[in-house]
Amino acid sequence: MAEQVPPRMDIAPRDAPARRSGGIVSSLRRWNPTKTPKTTVTLALYLFGLFVAFVARPPVTITDQMQTRYFEMMDAADAMDAAPRAEAERLLADASMARYRAETWGWRFNSERKAKVYELRSLEKERFKQAEVYRKRRDAAVKEAKGELGLWSQLGIDEAKALFRKAYERGKLFATRSSYYDTFWLIVAGRSDDSMVELLIRWGFTVLSNFTVGMFSAVINFAFALPSMIATFASTGWVSALAFFLVAVVAASSVAASLLLLLFGTAGGVVYGAVAAGPALARLEASGRERERIRMIAQQRRRGMSGAAAHHREHAD
Repeated sequence: MAEQVPPRMDIAPRDAPARRSGGIVSSLRRWNPTKTPKTTVTLALYLFGLFVAFVARPPVTITDQMQTRYFEMMDAADAMDAAPRAEAERLLADASMARYRAETWGWRFNSERKAKVYELRSLEKERFKQAEVYRKRRDAAVKEAKGELGLWSQLGIDEAKALFRKAYERGKLFATRSSYYDTFWLIVAGRSDDSMVELLIRWGFTVLSNFTVGMFSAVINFAFALPSMIATFASTGWVSALAFFLVAVVAASSVAASLLLLLFGTAGGVVYGAVAAGPALARLEASGRERERIRMIAQQRRRGMSGAAAHHREHAD
């Protein structure tokens, strides 16, 4: 009796689960701005600051009439009390120089020189008050001339940018000097068994920390100096001044953050390359040490052979 063959059942293969593509693109697709409000606001402010710093145009357009009026008022401010103002500035400079020359070493312990210095200081203060009168008159006229164009004009924006460039240069100078000093002490006080990769990584982190502090101090200095610049424009309400201050600080922070991101990105690439090349550098360093060891052994052997030959000649004699 023939055996019954069980019916064949084909099992359909299961559909493979869809693989999620990784990377920045997929992260952006899955990102929900409403679930991360802090990140969304920070990113929006960062992009807004970059837009203001590099793309946006001044809200106030300077017409030919406004520009002509501005130059006329500036010429009038420069011509205001020109002769007496220049004379007052000259007398103030002479008094300051005389006081500086009188303040030699040990003048506080000499009664005659001390009295002379105090007399020159009083004269300097008096002449400073006289010069300050003319300065305030001219500053008031310049303030009115700037008010003709407005704080939100190209003039105000250019002055704010120049102020930030000055603060940025100071922060960069601080970071550069600190990096020089730290590099010197890193080389002097570094351990002799440190590899080149470790030295480069440590130096990179030192430079990044210095530039981070420098950019942060640049933004802080800019924020403290900005109100004085805003005050040089006449007919500026406190609402407009506050808005200008906030927009300028956001733009400065965005520019500083972009510079730091560029530095950190470059440093990350350098560190990755150094770590990737670490084994090869270690092998080169090990081979160099091995060659040095072989050279020293060969040199010691040659010295030993020459010493033995000399000893043999002495016995032969």
